[in-house]
Amino acid sequence: MVLMLYYNKTTTATLKELETSLKGLHPTEVTKRLAIYGPNTIRIKGEPLWRKIIEPFANIFMLVLFIAAALSIVHHAAIDAIIIIGIMLISAIIYYVQRFSTDKVLRSLQKHTAQSVSVVRDGKVRTIDSLKLVPGDIIVLGEGEKVPADARLIDGSNVRIDEALLTGESEAITKTTDALRGEKQIYEQSNLLFQGSFIVSGEATAVVIRTGNDTEFGRLAALSEQTGIRSPVQKKIDKLINQIIAAIAGIATVALVLSLLRGTDLIEAIRFVMALSVSAVPESLPIAISVILVLGMRRMAAKKALVTNMRAIETVGVITTIATDKTGTLTKNKLSVQETWQPHWVRHHLPTSIRYSANHTTAKTHDPLDIAMVEYADAEKVVKLKGQPLHSLPFSHEHAMSGNLWHHGDLYRLTVKGAPEAIITRSAMTEAEREESEQALARLTSQGYRVIALAQTELKKPIETLAALPAKARLDFVGLIAVADTLRPEAKRAIHTALAAGVTVRMVTGDHFETAYHIGRQLGMVESRDQVFDSRRMDTMTDEELESAIKNTRVFSRVIPENKYRLLSILKRRNITAMTGDGVNDVPALSNSHVGIAMGSGSQIAKDAGDIILLDDNFKTIIDAMREGRTIISNVRRMLYYLLATNAGEVITMLGALVIGMPVPLVAVQILWVNLVTDTTMVIPLGLEKGEKNNMTRKPEKPNAPILNRYLVSRMIMVAISMAATTLTLYIIFSNLYGHEYGRTIAFCALVVMQWASAFNARSDYESVFRRLLVWSTPFYVGLTASVTLQLLAIFGPLQNLLHITPVAIGDLVITGAIAFVIPIILVEIHKFFGRRALKAREV
Repeated sequence: MVLMLYYNKTTTATLKELETSLKGLHPTEVTKRLAIYGPNTIRIKGEPLWRKIIEPFANIFMLVLFIAAALSIVHHAAIDAIIIIGIMLISAIIYYVQRFSTDKVLRSLQKHTAQSVSVVRDGKVRTIDSLKLVPGDIIVLGEGEKVPADARLIDGSNVRIDEALLTGESEAITKTTDALRGEKQIYEQSNLLFQGSFIVSGEATAVVIRTGNDTEFGRLAALSEQTGIRSPVQKKIDKLINQIIAAIAGIATVALVLSLLRGTDLIEAIRFVMALSVSAVPESLPIAISVILVLGMRRMAAKKALVTNMRAIETVGVITTIATDKTGTLTKNKLSVQETWQPHWVRHHLPTSIRYSANHTTAKTHDPLDIAMVEYADAEKVVKLKGQPLHSLPFSHEHAMSGNLWHHGDLYRLTVKGAPEAIITRSAMTEAEREESEQALARLTSQGYRVIALAQTELKKPIETLAALPAKARLDFVGLIAVADTLRPEAKRAIHTALAAGVTVRMVTGDHFETAYHIGRQLGMVESRDQVFDSRRMDTMTDEELESAIKNTRVFSRVIPENKYRLLSILKRRNITAMTGDGVNDVPALSNSHVGIAMGSGSQIAKDAGDIILLDDNFKTIIDAMREGRTIISNVRRMLYYLLATNAGEVITMLGALVIGMPVPLVAVQILWVNLVTDTTMVIPLGLEKGEKNNMTRKPEKPNAPILNRYLVSRMIMVAISMAATTLTLYIIFSNLYGHEYGRTIAFCALVVMQWASAFNARSDYESVFRRLLVWSTPFYVGLTASVTLQLLAIFGPLQNLLHITPVAIGDLVITGAIAFVIPIILVEIHKFFGRRALKAREV
């Protein structure tokens, strides 16, 4: 597409150039242009197919196996070479399946984040997916919305844009419709809106000039390649595996020396050491964890919590405090006018003032308060307004009110609604009238109502923002309306669950102190007014004073967005904090919290700043996400514990045999088979376990805590040593009775059975294995069935000779299998018993 300097053209010339009009494109023309320009999506250079194919083979472990296969051929052990290559291919296939599953889930999750945009087509405003935009489309954007494509501004007032993503400029840029002269840099193109930027204020009508990779953002993005984002837990695992590789390198050297000293053939010794090294390192764990994390993201999305930042999966499980909005999150956000109050000395008709004060901007406005006001005016049979206000003045946090400006004869009438304190202060009234109004306000707020004040004034000149209202202008007070929002029935129970999990919940609201206290009591968050903080006091307090004042605060009243960010900064000093938000002004708090939680009904800029999007705006969903996060990290820990414990057991078994001067119990292909049968089939099922009962009754862990705590490390060491001792003991006994090959088969089978027992043990950290049997896990039993089937084929089927297995008596297999299964179970049950006692002692 030829780069046209649309910023040099007038709005009329731009529309003519793009062969469109303010009525938009006809559907037939849209279809033609969509075929020419393609969907409005940025195609980032992905990983080439050849790299995806060789990826599972491009690591040190596959190289080691390849060398082992080559040495087997040199050693005239073609069957061993075929088995090793077969294991390599099976591992690669498993990798492909896991990678495909992960990519498929990620693509499905991305559909949740698709942006809808208002577009004018054939004279009608309709909402479409931004993917379907084409050059020439007329789009309408409001505050907080993301710009879906490069566009030329053709109409709008007070339009300010955040272009930080594109230009790095942190300050919002004011946009105009005027044509520019000469060639301009991107940050000087003040009449263009760029894809990826956000509307900070105002409402804009623009014509799309470029889509997809032709946009400024698209050209930059197309130059970069896709790279996977690794979560903190994945980085911890990567670091741990590197440490294990270094340790195994030393152990392999020792094992090679000992093998040669025992008279083992050099090539056979090298094959053995290579197989041992590959089996000892859980090289498949990173991709398995990716699968578990992505499947966890899908489960969270099914519960209406869309994760946009993978690190949030880990962090949400360790948060210690949640600062949540009230409206829509703890309540249903369905307001209705419950009561009105108007003093006797006011002449204005209250229901009519309500009609004139409600927001009258485009149909895109769905503010619950405005809806409640309009419904009340309709019920009072107030005549519906035929025209539109001259200007709709957006809510000003500085003035704590919003309004409409109406052209009334030679004058202009400003009708406002907002915080009672602000409007009463600015209204022209006597001290007695002010006192009467404040008493009425106190009465309504003590009943838990959200109270809104109404006022109006006459102006000689029009204004477009409340900031332009003359400082000397006094308002004519009209009255108060009391509205109520229904609490979500599940909110109180969800707060109780959070408290039981060691997480404090703090409600952040713009409501009056008494209203906030009343709602806090209903939710079980506060017992006295001492636990409610009036945020207007913050302006006169130092950070140290504020930290001390809010230590035991559970409800914050009269909060404005600027307060929110400061509160977050204070809470972060001693807490891992989750913060909710939905508007443009919430972005700093969302971006800087440990976990930013954006409302699904909120602005696009807030959703882009958040780590998790609540698709249903429900506080309970935060608790569900927290539970899921804890379960995912616990399962990752179980996977790691199981692999390290069993792999360490194999290594200690082999080294133990070499140290005491006896033949090794397993040959190279048997070691690789044990890992294939147990690790491959059981690891991911363990990562899909349901959470334990105490999952939401334990206090949050520290974010910098090691992936494996001392409790699990001690169990891992105990299991590894018991596996080695049991395997070597059975090997010695049966080798002495029936010969080396017989003993090797018994040891081989016993080692596999002990890993099955370890998998049962790994299903829970503290819960008894017998109680855990009552918790059904289809993936676990499917994996176990596959593992047992493969092992039976190895012992009794066609793989017998290939794996150097000697026929043994069924009775010996049953007895040794029972011993191998029971010993790990008993030891871990004892360990869990003492673990539960220690856990209860800490909770007390």
